[in-house]
Amino acid sequence: MSALRRKIATALVGISATATIAACDTTETAGAPSSPASRTGTAGSPSHRGPYEDGEYTVDGEYGTRGSSIGVTVTLESDEITAVDVTPHATDETSLALQRRFADAVPRLVVGKEIDDVSLDRVAGNSHTPAGFNDALEKIKAEASG
Repeated sequence: MSALRRKIATALVGISATATIAACDTTETAGAPSSPASRTGTAGSPSHRGPYEDGEYTVDGEYGTRGSSIGVTVTLESDEITAVDVTPHATDETSLALQRRFADAVPRLVVGKEIDDVSLDRVAGNSHTPAGFNDALEKIKAEASG
């Protein structure tokens, strides 16, 4: 793929992810999270649409059939994501490179957005890692429910 085609593809992926966030479905995912979140703040009730307790929440988001995961730390203020950090967990070189690209792209897509308005689809060439991020957000919402 030429450098120009890569740039165009990257731009389209960014636009696609932004459109996905803007037009996301607000329906809840049923069920309890598969693992608890660690955070600073007070304990919350079961998952629901905001409001959420302000604080910093750290979870592992799981995806795929091979036990793939990423670490996600989100800071919430008034239900808005004010900071995000994604920590790659992959050990395979190719998967690690994809997770790192995803981690670099996520902040500009989610910081400043209401947590209930964020659902990523395909980001920075990743079609599976966003599912881990979305899983992490569901866990965070469940933990932050107040």
